[in-house]
Amino acid sequence: MTSLPAPLIELEDVRKTYRMGDEDVHALAGVTLTIGSGEFVAVVGPSGSGKSTLMHLLGLMDRPTSGRLSFGGQDVSRLSSSAQATHRARKLGFVFQSFNLLPRLSVMDNVLLPLSYARDGGKDGRRRAAEALERVGLSHRARHRPGQLSGGERQRAGIARALVNRPELILADEPTGNLDGQNVERILELFRELHSGGQTIVLVTHDTNVAASARRQIRMQNGRVAPAA
Repeated sequence: MTSLPAPLIELEDVRKTYRMGDEDVHALAGVTLTIGSGEFVAVVGPSGSGKSTLMHLLGLMDRPTSGRLSFGGQDVSRLSSSAQATHRARKLGFVFQSFNLLPRLSVMDNVLLPLSYARDGGKDGRRRAAEALERVGLSHRARHRPGQLSGGERQRAGIARALVNRPELILADEPTGNLDGQNVERILELFRELHSGGQTIVLVTHDTNVAASARRQIRMQNGRVAPAA
């Protein structure tokens, strides 16, 4: 019998309500789910389904209105703002659709940024950044600036930046949305390789072809997890 992965993320009846004028908008309406350590999960659904809100909560960029969000058994939704910032810096890696690279910094210095936020790395930081760039096939571009890279190379630099702090979880928000077909496949292959190496990945996408690369799909609908088809 194949053993199930140990839970890394657990959500119990998580709800998020926003006040819009005179109305309450229920972005999440009672989400309960578990994501195991080492899983590669795609969160899919149409605009307004709650997938982006779920990503923001997992990344501790917002707090649930009610419910429990645990990471490694700890209820992180109730941590102080400073403790949440430390958690983000040390345990999470982020990959964005728009790359979010600082244009005046070299690729190497962009990759080093999470270590400065986490106050980690020290003399070891440049070696770790170089290893991350090698892992994504960008060692030869370390001294270039983002504007000198192709779209696919910029996204690979973004993934290297997400990897440099050796995170327990990578959150990827529409990471292929600005790429052409060939670069989409290269980025997805990189995610598959990271997953094979034991990395936990949660990828948010509206593209069913991109979601098919994940080992499990969570479909959001009207602020809830839709039943499996």
